[in-house]
Amino acid sequence: MSKVLSAVFGIGIAVVVYVTLLLGIQAFYPAPVYEDFCNEDVRYAEPLMGYEGCTDSMTMKECREQIKTEGPGKDEVQQCNEDFRKADESYSKNFFIIASVLGVIALIVSFSLFIKIVSLTVTNITAGVACSGIVMILWGFIRGWESTDDKLKFVVGLIIAAIVVTLTVILNKHTDKK
Repeated sequence: MSKVLSAVFGIGIAVVVYVTLLLGIQAFYPAPVYEDFCNEDVRYAEPLMGYEGCTDSMTMKECREQIKTEGPGKDEVQQCNEDFRKADESYSKNFFIIASVLGVIALIVSFSLFIKIVSLTVTNITAGVACSGIVMILWGFIRGWESTDDKLKFVVGLIIAAIVVTLTVILNKHTDKK
């Protein structure tokens, strides 16, 4: 029963640390919001204004022309969408880097906790922190996949892999001595 409870707390720690890291990123580096780039008038290529603004003396063609001239043009809509896409792409790339760094820090903290504290008695804590770091790294890759250069993804992935393998080798040597 104590192993089950330990596993539950390990999973709980993983979830709480992961969500806290995500909230930290959002608090200090918020994602771009579509409405900051495209207001309600420019959100759609065709204006939401209906035929209510047309008078009875207008033809249908005149009414449509009035709606088009009073509403946002397609160029305006395309421009605000493009501005938002660029901002979101930049954010995703930066998020990838930030999440990768935070994930590696979580792995190093987990490793340090395991080595320096009472070793096997805190396995659920260290495993929870390590899982949150791994998931944070994974989410960073997912969020930044389209907007991050393949070479940068490769270099960051290579560094993370080297760190994970190194920590695992040291951890295995440490537990074999015990």
